[in-house]
Amino acid sequence: MTSSLICVDAHRRATHNRASNNRETGPGESELDMTSERSPACKELAERARKNYREQFRSDPGILARAPGRLELLGNHTDYNNGYILSVALERAVVLAAGKDETSPPRLAGWSSELNERIDAGLEDPSPLAGSWINYPLGVLREIMAGGRLLPSINLAVESSLPSGAGVSSSAALELATAEAAYGLLGGRPEEPMEIAKLCRRAENDFVGVPCGILDQFSALFGKRDHVLFLDCKTLAFERLPLRGSRISLVIADSEVQHQLIDGQYARLRAHCESAAGQLAETLGRPVPSLREVTLEEFLDCRDTIEPEARRRAEHVLRENGRVLEGSEALRNGDSGKLGELMVESHASSRDLFGNSCEELDFLVEAASGLPGFIGGKLSGGGFGGATVNLVEENSAAEFQAGLAEKWTARFMKPLRIFETTIGDGAQLL
Repeated sequence: MTSSLICVDAHRRATHNRASNNRETGPGESELDMTSERSPACKELAERARKNYREQFRSDPGILARAPGRLELLGNHTDYNNGYILSVALERAVVLAAGKDETSPPRLAGWSSELNERIDAGLEDPSPLAGSWINYPLGVLREIMAGGRLLPSINLAVESSLPSGAGVSSSAALELATAEAAYGLLGGRPEEPMEIAKLCRRAENDFVGVPCGILDQFSALFGKRDHVLFLDCKTLAFERLPLRGSRISLVIADSEVQHQLIDGQYARLRAHCESAAGQLAETLGRPVPSLREVTLEEFLDCRDTIEPEARRRAEHVLRENGRVLEGSEALRNGDSGKLGELMVESHASSRDLFGNSCEELDFLVEAASGLPGFIGGKLSGGGFGGATVNLVEENSAAEFQAGLAEKWTARFMKPLRIFETTIGDGAQLL
């Protein structure tokens, strides 16, 4: 299996369809039909990006930028409801080489080694290219220009160690890497780093067309090695919490069920949440701009006044916010076991209330629960497919992966794409 950009896979599918508290084996199948992947080092990715840039654009890049993928540990679909999240940035990342070009009028030229494809798009009043991965960097540059910055023509060569289709948000990683590179070429980034995350979210909302919250962009920007990010999505205040206690590994198990967030599933769930907030406002007799403004007790008192589908979505969000707060306290106390329990509860809520799981994800969480070293696990990201994230005792990680792969193959008659990763730093220039 090769590593690539999630948004590159999205391209193929779509053609068918620091606020506060800044504390701090190679690819192949085993006899168990387990596909294990080792992430290329950042240096290797940078060398490949630089080489491809030279080959495509006949010059040396002016700058290299890196932005990581992310995993959501708790806080599934809470971000756009102004709730709370616990997330981590990954060591695996998007790396791109970038440079200015004298071409006029200004345009973006992007090279994807995964697709063996170069795409050129104008920067003057750009429009999305149907189903194309180039929309992510193009949307970011459009937002930078909307803020009053003048951009020259820009060339990009993109490399990635993020697994394709696994729900670790390589789209946000590509957005953040593009923003870091563009600001680097311009000679200065915004004074307030959170503005970069907001800009990239606007690019995905308004240009790409996915009504996401700020989870992905925030995590890719503010991540810190060996720390979990706690974010209040209403105030954007955040805290970096060390992952203390026993040595813990993050194991990602990819269902390879491709989720298509741009086909309307994500938007429908968000609409259900907004509908629930509107119905609660009528019942409570006060404005409810988001589900964050309602307590669980208030919801339970008037839940029967809410349409059933919207009611289930709202209950998930409200209970998930409580789990995030419990999880953040568990991290402060060094209680990884409690965090793991909450992750399993979160998955059950995604399955039973929010409706964004699937058979394969449910199997992966259930099968993992009986394996050596398992602390907790759940689906990560938008859902409808993608991957599960598992907290596993480090000394049992290999046995855990082999055991889960064996169970998966017995059930689905195909190898499981599974790999271990670590918590990495946020977006940066190299």
